[in-house]
Amino acid sequence: MDNHRVIYSEMNLAKNSKRQQRKSKDSKSSISETEQEITYVELNLQNAAEDLRGDDKSYQCKDLLFPPEKLTAGILGIICLVLIFSVVTRVWYTKFQTKPKNYSYDCGCCPEEWFTYSTNCYYISKEFKTWNESVMACASNNSNLLYIDNEEEMTFLDSLILQSWIGVFRNSSGHPWVALHGSTFELQIAETEYKYNCAMLHDGSLRSDGCESSKRYYCKHSFRSKAS
Repeated sequence: MDNHRVIYSEMNLAKNSKRQQRKSKDSKSSISETEQEITYVELNLQNAAEDLRGDDKSYQCKDLLFPPEKLTAGILGIICLVLIFSVVTRVWYTKFQTKPKNYSYDCGCCPEEWFTYSTNCYYISKEFKTWNESVMACASNNSNLLYIDNEEEMTFLDSLILQSWIGVFRNSSGHPWVALHGSTFELQIAETEYKYNCAMLHDGSLRSDGCESSKRYYCKHSFRSKAS
Protein backbone atom coordinates (compact mmCIF):
# COMPACT_ATOMS: atom_id res chain seq x y z
CA MET A 1 0.00 0.00 0.00
CA ASP A 2 2.79 2.36 0.87
CA ASN A 3 4.54 1.56 -2.37
CA HIS A 4 1.46 2.53 -4.32
CA ARG A 5 1.31 5.85 -2.53
CA VAL A 6 4.93 6.58 -3.29
CA ILE A 7 4.49 5.78 -6.96
CA TYR A 8 1.35 7.88 -7.11
CA SER A 9 3.10 10.79 -5.45
CA GLU A 10 6.00 10.54 -7.87
CA MET A 11 3.60 10.52 -10.78
CA ASN A 12 1.87 13.60 -9.44
CA LEU A 13 5.22 15.32 -9.00
CA ALA A 14 6.16 14.45 -12.54
CA LYS A 15 2.85 15.79 -13.84
CA ASN A 16 3.24 18.94 -11.80
CA SER A 17 6.78 19.36 -13.13
CA LYS A 18 5.56 19.01 -16.72
CA ARG A 19 2.79 21.49 -16.06
CA GLN A 20 5.25 24.00 -14.67
CA GLN A 21 7.50 23.47 -17.69
CA ARG A 22 4.54 24.05 -19.98
CA LYS A 23 3.59 27.16 -18.07
CA SER A 24 7.18 28.34 -18.25
CA LYS A 25 7.27 27.74 -22.01
CA ASP A 26 3.91 29.44 -22.41
CA SER A 27 5.07 32.42 -20.40
CA LYS A 28 8.30 32.63 -22.40
CA SER A 29 6.35 32.36 -25.61
CA SER A 30 4.00 35.11 -24.53
CA ILE A 31 6.95 37.29 -23.50
CA SER A 32 8.62 36.68 -26.87
CA GLU A 33 5.41 37.61 -28.68
CA THR A 34 5.11 40.76 -26.59
CA GLU A 35 8.68 41.74 -27.42
CA GLN A 36 8.00 41.18 -31.10
CA GLU A 37 4.91 43.36 -30.88
CA ILE A 38 6.90 46.09 -29.13
CA THR A 39 9.65 45.88 -31.77
CA TYR A 40 7.06 46.05 -34.55
CA VAL A 41 5.45 49.11 -32.98
CA GLU A 42 8.85 50.79 -32.64
CA LEU A 43 9.65 50.09 -36.29
CA ASN A 44 6.30 51.51 -37.36
CA LEU A 45 6.92 54.64 -35.28
CA GLN A 46 10.40 55.05 -36.77
CA ASN A 47 9.08 54.66 -40.33
CA ALA A 48 6.30 57.13 -39.64
CA ALA A 49 8.82 59.68 -38.33
CA GLU A 50 10.97 59.29 -41.44
CA ASP A 51 7.90 59.70 -43.65
CA LEU A 52 7.03 62.91 -41.82
CA ARG A 53 10.54 64.27 -42.32
CA GLY A 54 10.37 63.45 -46.02
CA ASP A 55 6.99 65.15 -46.30
CA ASP A 56 8.38 68.24 -44.56
CA LYS A 57 11.20 68.47 -47.11
CA SER A 58 8.80 68.11 -50.01
CA TYR A 59 6.55 70.78 -48.51
CA GLN A 60 9.53 73.08 -48.04
CA CYS A 61 10.52 72.62 -51.68
CA LYS A 62 6.95 73.34 -52.77
CA ASP A 63 6.84 76.48 -50.61
CA LEU A 64 9.94 77.87 -52.37
CA LEU A 65 8.50 79.37 -55.55
CA PHE A 66 12.02 80.47 -56.67
CA PRO A 67 14.80 78.07 -55.63
CA PRO A 68 18.16 79.78 -54.89
CA GLU A 69 19.78 78.75 -58.17
CA LYS A 70 16.86 80.11 -60.22
CA LEU A 71 16.85 83.35 -58.22
CA THR A 72 20.59 83.84 -58.84
CA ALA A 73 20.16 83.18 -62.56
CA GLY A 74 17.34 85.70 -62.71
CA ILE A 75 19.42 88.42 -61.04
CA LEU A 76 22.35 87.80 -63.41
CA GLY A 77 19.99 87.98 -66.37
CA ILE A 78 18.66 91.37 -65.24
CA ILE A 79 22.22 92.71 -64.81
CA CYS A 80 23.14 91.53 -68.32
CA LEU A 81 20.10 93.26 -69.80
CA VAL A 82 20.98 96.54 -68.04
CA LEU A 83 24.58 96.39 -69.34
CA ILE A 84 23.45 95.62 -72.90
CA PHE A 85 20.99 98.54 -72.78
CA SER A 86 23.74 100.90 -71.57
CA VAL A 87 26.14 99.86 -74.35
CA VAL A 88 23.47 100.16 -77.07
CA THR A 89 22.42 103.59 -75.78
CA ARG A 90 26.02 104.84 -75.79
CA VAL A 91 26.68 103.53 -79.32
CA TRP A 92 23.45 105.09 -80.56
CA TYR A 93 24.33 108.46 -78.99
CA THR A 94 27.86 108.44 -80.43
CA LYS A 95 26.65 107.46 -83.89
CA PHE A 96 24.09 110.23 -84.18
CA GLN A 97 25.97 112.95 -82.34
CA THR A 98 26.06 115.99 -84.61
CA LYS A 99 29.46 116.99 -85.97
CA PRO A 100 30.50 119.49 -88.63
CA LYS A 101 31.26 118.13 -92.09
CA ASN A 102 34.81 116.79 -92.45
CA TYR A 103 35.25 117.29 -88.74
CA SER A 104 36.47 114.50 -86.46
CA TYR A 105 38.15 114.07 -83.11
CA ASP A 106 41.37 112.15 -82.72
CA CYS A 107 42.39 111.83 -79.08
CA GLY A 108 45.64 110.15 -80.14
CA CYS A 109 46.79 113.30 -82.00
CA CYS A 110 45.02 116.35 -80.59
CA PRO A 111 44.74 117.53 -76.98
CA GLU A 112 41.46 117.66 -75.13
CA GLU A 113 39.07 120.40 -76.36
CA TRP A 114 40.86 120.51 -79.73
CA PHE A 115 39.43 119.09 -82.96
CA THR A 116 40.91 117.56 -86.11
CA TYR A 117 40.48 118.73 -89.67
CA SER A 118 42.60 117.30 -92.47
CA THR A 119 46.07 116.86 -90.91
CA ASN A 120 45.85 119.63 -88.31
CA CYS A 121 44.53 120.25 -84.82
CA TYR A 122 42.44 123.33 -84.07
CA TYR A 123 41.32 125.13 -80.94
CA ILE A 124 38.49 127.68 -80.81
CA SER A 125 38.90 130.22 -78.02
CA LYS A 126 36.12 130.94 -75.57
CA GLU A 127 37.49 134.36 -74.67
CA PHE A 128 38.03 137.52 -76.74
CA LYS A 129 41.55 138.93 -77.15
CA THR A 130 43.46 141.45 -79.25
CA TRP A 131 45.50 140.20 -82.19
CA ASN A 132 48.79 140.25 -80.23
CA GLU A 133 47.18 138.59 -77.18
CA SER A 134 45.79 135.87 -79.45
CA VAL A 135 49.26 135.21 -80.88
CA MET A 136 50.67 134.82 -77.34
CA ALA A 137 47.78 132.60 -76.19
CA CYS A 138 48.36 130.15 -79.05
CA ALA A 139 52.13 130.18 -78.51
CA SER A 140 51.58 129.16 -74.86
CA ASN A 141 49.90 126.00 -76.22
CA ASN A 142 52.78 125.20 -78.61
CA SER A 143 50.65 126.23 -81.59
CA ASN A 144 50.17 129.22 -83.91
CA LEU A 145 47.41 131.70 -84.51
CA LEU A 146 45.40 130.34 -87.43
CA TYR A 147 47.06 130.37 -90.83
CA ILE A 148 44.66 129.46 -93.65
CA ASP A 149 46.16 127.22 -96.32
CA ASN A 150 43.29 127.23 -98.83
CA GLU A 151 39.73 128.38 -99.42
CA GLU A 152 38.25 125.01 -98.48
CA GLU A 153 39.77 125.28 -95.01
CA MET A 154 38.55 128.88 -94.75
CA THR A 155 34.97 127.90 -95.64
CA PHE A 156 34.97 125.08 -93.11
CA LEU A 157 36.35 127.19 -90.24
CA ASP A 158 34.03 130.09 -91.02
CA SER A 159 31.05 127.74 -90.51
CA LEU A 160 32.04 127.28 -86.86
CA ILE A 161 32.31 130.90 -85.65
CA LEU A 162 31.36 134.16 -87.40
CA GLN A 163 34.64 136.02 -86.98
CA SER A 164 38.09 135.36 -85.59
CA TRP A 165 41.66 136.51 -85.84
CA ILE A 166 44.02 134.77 -88.24
CA GLY A 167 47.80 134.75 -88.12
CA VAL A 168 48.32 137.25 -90.94
CA PHE A 169 49.47 140.89 -90.63
CA ARG A 170 51.37 143.67 -92.40
CA ASN A 171 53.67 146.39 -91.15
CA SER A 172 51.75 149.16 -92.89
CA SER A 173 49.26 149.69 -95.69
CA GLY A 174 52.09 149.82 -98.23
CA HIS A 175 53.49 146.40 -97.29
CA PRO A 176 52.28 142.94 -98.34
CA TRP A 177 50.31 140.66 -96.06
CA VAL A 178 52.52 137.99 -94.47
CA ALA A 179 51.96 135.00 -92.21
CA LEU A 180 53.54 134.69 -88.79
CA HIS A 181 56.06 132.20 -90.14
CA GLY A 182 57.25 134.80 -92.66
CA SER A 183 55.78 133.66 -95.99
CA THR A 184 53.70 135.96 -98.17
CA PHE A 185 49.97 135.38 -97.81
CA GLU A 186 48.39 134.61 -101.18
CA LEU A 187 44.64 134.79 -100.46
CA GLN A 188 42.76 138.03 -101.01
CA ILE A 189 42.14 140.23 -97.94
CA ALA A 190 39.47 142.91 -98.29
CA GLU A 191 40.59 146.42 -97.34
CA THR A 192 38.61 148.94 -95.30
CA GLU A 193 38.80 152.69 -95.44
CA TYR A 194 40.94 152.73 -92.30
CA LYS A 195 43.73 150.55 -93.76
CA TYR A 196 44.04 148.23 -90.76
CA ASN A 197 47.09 145.95 -90.48
CA CYS A 198 45.71 142.74 -88.91
CA ALA A 199 43.61 140.15 -90.75
CA MET A 200 40.47 138.38 -89.63
CA LEU A 201 38.09 135.70 -90.89
CA HIS A 202 34.63 137.20 -91.22
CA ASP A 203 31.45 135.83 -92.79
CA GLY A 204 33.17 133.59 -95.34
CA SER A 205 35.86 136.03 -96.38
CA LEU A 206 39.06 137.68 -95.14
CA ARG A 207 39.24 141.34 -94.22
CA SER A 208 41.49 143.77 -92.37
CA ASP A 209 40.70 145.10 -88.92
CA GLY A 210 42.31 147.03 -86.09
CA CYS A 211 44.86 144.95 -84.20
CA GLU A 212 43.67 146.30 -80.82
CA SER A 213 40.06 145.18 -81.20
CA SER A 214 39.02 142.05 -79.28
CA LYS A 215 37.89 138.93 -81.08
CA ARG A 216 37.87 135.18 -80.70
CA TYR A 217 40.66 133.26 -82.34
CA TYR A 218 41.76 129.86 -83.69
CA CYS A 219 44.96 128.10 -82.67
CA LYS A 220 46.39 125.56 -85.10
CA HIS A 221 49.18 123.00 -85.20
CA SER A 222 49.96 119.93 -87.28
CA PHE A 223 49.99 116.33 -86.01
CA ARG A 224 53.78 116.39 -86.13
CA SER A 225 54.03 119.09 -83.45
CA LYS A 226 51.49 118.25 -80.76
CA ALA A 227 50.36 120.88 -78.30
CA SER A 228 51.19 120.33 -74.64
